[in-house]
Amino acid sequence: MNAARALTILLGLSAALKAAPPASPVWLDPPPGWIDVTAKTTAKGLILAYQGPEGSSFALARMPAVPLDNPAAVRSYLVHVLAGLRAGSKRDYRVAGRLETRPLRNGISAQILRAELAGKPRLILAVFDGGGGRPVLSTLSSAAPEQMLTPLLGSVRLGKAGEVRSEGTARSADGQLELALGGGLRSREALPDEKSHGLVLAVQGSGAEVRLFKLSEDDVQPREQIAVVRATVADALKISVADVSPALEAATSAGPTAVYAWAKVPGSSDLRFAAGFLPWGYWGYSILAQGPMADELLVGAMAALKQGPSAVSGLVAASPRVEVEPGSSHKLLKRAFALGVLLVLAAFVWSRGRKNANLPR
Repeated sequence: MNAARALTILLGLSAALKAAPPASPVWLDPPPGWIDVTAKTTAKGLILAYQGPEGSSFALARMPAVPLDNPAAVRSYLVHVLAGLRAGSKRDYRVAGRLETRPLRNGISAQILRAELAGKPRLILAVFDGGGGRPVLSTLSSAAPEQMLTPLLGSVRLGKAGEVRSEGTARSADGQLELALGGGLRSREALPDEKSHGLVLAVQGSGAEVRLFKLSEDDVQPREQIAVVRATVADALKISVADVSPALEAATSAGPTAVYAWAKVPGSSDLRFAAGFLPWGYWGYSILAQGPMADELLVGAMAALKQGPSAVSGLVAASPRVEVEPGSSHKLLKRAFALGVLLVLAAFVWSRGRKNANLPR
């Protein structure tokens, strides 16, 4: 299948879609090699469209208010969509199998219908609740549609950009991380600009916020992250590195240990800024935190993190460790302890000397 065929599939949606009420905001974190072609596609009701390798395609579109709790109505609608795609692309797609309900890693429960071309799997049609009972249609055309279903439809995100939740479970956009909300922890959906810079998770609490950005192509070695996080804080606040805390550790229930540093925001009484790094498999996450006691929220958020549904335990366990040298406060405690021992020893020697001085010769 070539690129022209992929765009024909997307354009073919126009024949199957009619005017429908707008769905809640929907966005996607695509796998590598998939590019956004929404602006090039004119299908009515289109929400987004992506084109992948070898002419594969994926699209989400608004659809009429089909009752999703009625399997017969859903199947009838998807068969109608398939007929529109068949006519638009002039390819003889045929229904393969029954309507199936598939729960995905992002919490979406999709009803899917598969289609074949010349006896081979080539197309998956799916519908799901886009929020408020408003259904969304998904089309996935690929040489291996079953394998691409989870990386594409399973990474779709629902909700308003910037929306804050205080209940349930917060999950990173890549499915690697999650944490339980409540007890003062809230999550915020990423803004479009943040998403373009790799933000996968934002956690709030006590007026502060911690954000995690995925570093998929970072060439900084783990041992260099200590200097990087301290330099990041100094650069962000326009202060000397000497005014930044020593590198500190923040353990996670997920397995790896993060490293971070922080400093007070100049001119404020209680605002702090922290930067950190969480090693994860063969990549990692950059951590930024700001607000009152931001460093403490960072530690708390890291402690609450668990492995998400996409995490591979063996890969996470093999994450490199960032070795942190004891900070100045730790060294000061060691010095104080050593000084205390010397003082006790000196007092003991002095006491013994006094006793010996009182003994008759």
